[in-house]
Amino acid sequence: FNSAKSMKGPDGKKLGYTDGLLQVLESETSVGISNFALVRYSDNFETNELILINLMSGEVVIDPEKAGMPILKFLGKETAYFNFNGSGFVPTLNAVVITGDGQDPKTGKDFTITKYIQLPEGKVIWENNEVAAAMLPIGTEDGKLLMVGEKTTAKLNPQNGQIEWRMEVADKKLKFEAFDANILLTVGYLYQKRGNAGLLQAVELASGKVLWEQELSTKKAPQLSALSFGVVVADDKNFNLFDAQSGQLKWTASRLDGMVIDLGGERGIAVVEKDKYLTVLDRNTGEERWSQKVKGISLDQMTGAGLMYRDGDGNLGLIDFDGNDLWEKKDKLPGEGLLRARPSLEKEIFYADGKVWHVNLMNGSKKEIISKVEFDEKETPDNLEFVDNMFVLSSSQNMMGFDENGKVLYQNHWASPKISLAGRIALRTMQVASVAMAAATAVAAGDAYGSGGFGSSAGTSVAQRQANAQSQSFQDMERGFADAANKRFKASKSRGVYNLVLTDVDGRVGLKQIDKTTGKEMAGIVLDDKNPTYDFDPVKGMIFYKPSKNEVVCYTMN
Repeated sequence: FNSAKSMKGPDGKKLGYTDGLLQVLESETSVGISNFALVRYSDNFETNELILINLMSGEVVIDPEKAGMPILKFLGKETAYFNFNGSGFVPTLNAVVITGDGQDPKTGKDFTITKYIQLPEGKVIWENNEVAAAMLPIGTEDGKLLMVGEKTTAKLNPQNGQIEWRMEVADKKLKFEAFDANILLTVGYLYQKRGNAGLLQAVELASGKVLWEQELSTKKAPQLSALSFGVVVADDKNFNLFDAQSGQLKWTASRLDGMVIDLGGERGIAVVEKDKYLTVLDRNTGEERWSQKVKGISLDQMTGAGLMYRDGDGNLGLIDFDGNDLWEKKDKLPGEGLLRARPSLEKEIFYADGKVWHVNLMNGSKKEIISKVEFDEKETPDNLEFVDNMFVLSSSQNMMGFDENGKVLYQNHWASPKISLAGRIALRTMQVASVAMAAATAVAAGDAYGSGGFGSSAGTSVAQRQANAQSQSFQDMERGFADAANKRFKASKSRGVYNLVLTDVDGRVGLKQIDKTTGKEMAGIVLDDKNPTYDFDPVKGMIFYKPSKNEVVCYTMN
């Protein structure tokens, strides 16, 4: 983790790779998958890493070196080489694939390695030395494994790694450069160079049969966007739609680029252009139906009412399928501090700027259901969740439960611990002293200035500046003592249907267990620690507290 945070890019600046660095795996079909975590990061330059860890034992199940990948020496550093973009977790198959191909620098020979780790067993169940992936493998509609490589694209049996079909590039000197598949994962589209032109092929993923192919004049790899009725092929000059059944060019639109979204039915195709425009084209003709200019636009989600988006300031807006902005500028949801919870496909609850809104996602209507949220200690809510048919808005020391109509079911506050009384008295004494000293040095600064008038000497000017600086220093100390005396300690955590709050427990500092569904206190423990290091297992009701560097204490909340 620390090596990832300290990674530097080609420009020498730290990249700070912490977002998404550690992924605890999840599966809808196997609870045991969550016993594993994937550590995965890259600086797109010299450092690539992928490590599968068994969280129960701490064992490194697989990494590039354990997978037998060749060791490369780069800028004096040895690292195991693998295809970073082609390795990772395939959720539909509950498996991790680690793959690589290229030339071994030590032997000069070409190599191809793919290893398949089945979870939750956490074991390598097969190795294949014929194909490697350049992009993350896909679990197809029939439960098989599709691997798109630079030279070979193949479908494998995930049980034993045997190849069911394979496609090779037409020219071994070139490679597959783009791929996309329809939402059903039944048809895939591959682009490769062939001579001085490009070749687009539609492939039936069940059999590997080429349904059709089209030669393209494009010289650069295009962006492929597979839709239910065809595939959009876009480069810096063309924006073409090829029919899914025949492969014939249906239409060519004016120069466009950006994300392509099928709006369904006859609503058309949406294109986000250059982070400035949202444009919708007729799916049958390619003609522009409407376009909205929104600086810095990025799509948030598609709803029954239209497309929800964020503008350059992060504010949330909604455009319907006819191009009408349903929320005018003043009606947009403020982006800063925005919290949201979605209990169903038809509605979503938002908190922003001290208010709570109910949004009907089917018609776009927005209703303010709580006009003012006020939390004690001037805290700002930092979490909104849907729990047991109600919504819970919370911060470190505050919690509020309400229903979808905005009826507040409870609102509670648990005071955060402050510095001890003796400590506050000592700081107050120092604060009074610093005020007196600041006043004295301010008078000294005035005397130094007055002694020389406008024609003061250089020496008098220096004395004045020193006195002013000293006075400012004492004023800063006074403010610092005031802040320290009022400092509050916060260490709350949210787990499952419970919050743990650091607060007063029987006149001492400890943790209270709060039921989110009722806002009531369930239990409490005394820690006498204002900065506790701890975590909580809500299923077994166990708190793990680390009072010192070499000790862990477990409490059971009952």
